[in-house]
Amino acid sequence: MIWIINNCALLVLGTIAAIMGISFYMRTKDSTGHIRYYMLFYGIFSAIWCLSYAVLGVTTNLALCPYIRIPGLFAIYAFLVNEVFLVTRMVGLPKRPTAIIRVVSCILSVITLYFYSNTNLDIFVRGDGYTRWYANPSMGFNRSVHAIYEIFIFLLLFTMALIWYKKTRLKRSRKFLSILIVANFSILFFTIPDSIFPSIGLPGIATSGIGGAVCTIVMWYGAIVFNSFDASFGNITDRLFDFIEAGVIVFDTNRQITIMNAYAKASLDAKGNQTLQDLFDIQESDIDVMFEKGLNEIYSTRLWDKSLKKAYSVKLNSVKDTYGEPYCILMVFTDVTEEIELADKYAIASQAKSQFLANMSHEIRTPINGIMGMNTILLDELDEGNLEEVRHNAMNIGSASQTLLSIINDILDISKIESGKMELISVKYEIFSVLNDCYNMTLTRAEKKGLNFVMDIDSNLPSVLYGDEVHFRQIINNFLSNAVKYTDRGTITLRIREHSRTEDRINLMVEVSDTGIGIKEKDIDKLFKNFTRLDEKKNRNIEGTGLGLSLTEKLVRLMGGEINVTSEYGKGSVFSVILPQKIVNDAPIGNFAEKYAAFANQKKGNELQIDIPNANILVVDDVDMNIQVVKGMLKRTHATIDTALSGAECLEMIRTKHYDLILLDHMMPEMDGIETFEHMQENKDHKNVDTPVIILTANAVVGAKEMYLEKGFTDYLSKPIRRNELIAMLRKYLPSNLQNQASATTTKAPTDQPQNTAPAAATNKKTSLAERFPLLDTKCGMLYCMDDEEFYVEMLETYLEGNKRDLIAETYETENWKDYETYVHALKSTSLNIGATTLSEHAKALEFAAKAKDYDYIRANHKDVLDEYDELLTQIKNAL
Repeated sequence: MIWIINNCALLVLGTIAAIMGISFYMRTKDSTGHIRYYMLFYGIFSAIWCLSYAVLGVTTNLALCPYIRIPGLFAIYAFLVNEVFLVTRMVGLPKRPTAIIRVVSCILSVITLYFYSNTNLDIFVRGDGYTRWYANPSMGFNRSVHAIYEIFIFLLLFTMALIWYKKTRLKRSRKFLSILIVANFSILFFTIPDSIFPSIGLPGIATSGIGGAVCTIVMWYGAIVFNSFDASFGNITDRLFDFIEAGVIVFDTNRQITIMNAYAKASLDAKGNQTLQDLFDIQESDIDVMFEKGLNEIYSTRLWDKSLKKAYSVKLNSVKDTYGEPYCILMVFTDVTEEIELADKYAIASQAKSQFLANMSHEIRTPINGIMGMNTILLDELDEGNLEEVRHNAMNIGSASQTLLSIINDILDISKIESGKMELISVKYEIFSVLNDCYNMTLTRAEKKGLNFVMDIDSNLPSVLYGDEVHFRQIINNFLSNAVKYTDRGTITLRIREHSRTEDRINLMVEVSDTGIGIKEKDIDKLFKNFTRLDEKKNRNIEGTGLGLSLTEKLVRLMGGEINVTSEYGKGSVFSVILPQKIVNDAPIGNFAEKYAAFANQKKGNELQIDIPNANILVVDDVDMNIQVVKGMLKRTHATIDTALSGAECLEMIRTKHYDLILLDHMMPEMDGIETFEHMQENKDHKNVDTPVIILTANAVVGAKEMYLEKGFTDYLSKPIRRNELIAMLRKYLPSNLQNQASATTTKAPTDQPQNTAPAAATNKKTSLAERFPLLDTKCGMLYCMDDEEFYVEMLETYLEGNKRDLIAETYETENWKDYETYVHALKSTSLNIGATTLSEHAKALEFAAKAKDYDYIRANHKDVLDEYDELLTQIKNAL
């Protein structure tokens, strides 16, 4: 009876082991590592082991028994080698020891199999319907080899298991190892009837295969239940389901909720059996659409919860069986409430910016139209010799230019403040000078609207203060500008008082009141937002970018002050600030009206004149035309003007002569202005160590001035250069002893100044400049030449002499892109100075392409630009 039970156990357990190994391999394709292969080999080898010994037990032909047992023996050794491979992998030994252990185990298994598979090893007998065997006394050595092998392998496995147990801190792994050790001892236990009985004279019973099958079942249990080996989707799906920050709801084909993850339950406060309508604000018809579309494709939508406080992005799709039919519908949703709120805020901001751009476009076009129109009229008046009208139109052009510059400055200042690059520059200044400028700037505009402009200035204010004069003036002007804009009748008042004072500091209270349209109480908080204009429909005809008050508020905060607004809608507003300033001279300012009257009686018109015959000025620029422009602007100063066409020439000249001021161009080939200046600072062996150096540049962007000042330059002038700015630099940086002489001459009548006479203008009536130079915008060119036709013709001649066509071509051919950029930069500026605006724009595009290393653009457009340059040079040459 025992033989029948043993055979059935071998067949049943072997079959179970095979099924477990194969199913584990097939079902865990997502598993990492090699555990699925180990489990497959466990199942197959233990099945062969059991099957071979089961067949052996029922075989009646005893001569075949030694051969029937050989597959079983092979499976035994392969099974043990497979276990050695698994255990050494899980222990995590270094590669070299692992390889040695595996190779040794394989070699020993082959040797042992060779000896133990000898067909004369055992004597097979038949009895009680079952085949058994006894040990052949002559084959003792072969049995000894097998016994030593088994002892070695089991000691090795036991040692590896202990190391594994010691290294791991995971409870599941330790528990599994305990079971695995017991399972391996079960192999030893079931081997006793198989190997030991025949050696002591008892008939052998084929039970060892049962031990192998039991070990396989234990391994499968550990891999499935304890997750002892590799991470797989099967291992982590349940945890991932609740771990992800997204709601997951599973519906059956009847649209009933069957599964919800923890996130979904918490987000929707789900309780008990609920439907989709219980959880979301959705109509039944919309649910039908969702499920119909979600059956065949991923359907995306947005839903709100029942409270309408949370918005969710929802995706719906079906999960189909092997027949392509849906057996459930999966819905995944994420909270997008914050994104929607941000999108709404961005939409509002975008709308405000769009409105700002529309306003700004209008604001910029207005002064530009004025400049262009007045310039056209001015040129006509020049031809007719009407100097009074010329002067009037020139003043209008200047006023429009100032308006345009003010708009651009506001935009740049906002950019500086918001990027953290705005710096306060404190200087000593006279408060009367600031108030005088503010009064002059506002009076004309106020009078045009018929408004009364009142200056209520405390006569006891200190006359000289220390602070950021430019921004102080800007704050007052912004308040006054707004007051004039929004007041149609009545009075504008600028009131300045002492708020508080210490020994060397004063807090100024500055108020601007008006009798204008006023501000609604609900709109006061919106006043200081960028790009915002209040009552847009009502105020649509009032000019403005919406930046002034925002900039003012930011400047006041930056200067450590306070700002306040009070207003009554329809009756007027009061804007006030408290600004801290340092006292330099506490002598009272006196009566503003009287002081202004005395100042106004002084002769005007000569502020741009300065006579400095003893001044030595060095102008450095690689473009001769640019040098001629500066020399022309400084002609009436009687200063000695030296010139240098390169950085190297500049360094040579400063070694031998002292200059009172150096004007240094930035963009020059070989050695640019910054490199030249660095050489001047590093090498002190020259006579201009303390000479102010002003950089000339077209790089008039946010942060450019700060960059140049950090390099050590005294100041910078942006191109195209304006004469008033250039003269202001001379007044600011030339030594006072050189200007003493100038002060005595500035009030003289300009009897010795050259005049533009009518006959000179009349010489061009037959052939106008525009007719002589059809490729040039001569009106633009004349602007850069102070409307002096003789000077303009000189600039055209200089343009011809400064021909850079060959240099541009050479740097292009040699791909010297750095110098190429410099030369096309020069072509851009010199062409603009003579009114070659199209060529200037094309050269500018090449310059930017060189900066961006966009050489494909250069190669595609270089020839066309040079051809255009050649044509222009030929026309100018023929016309002159």
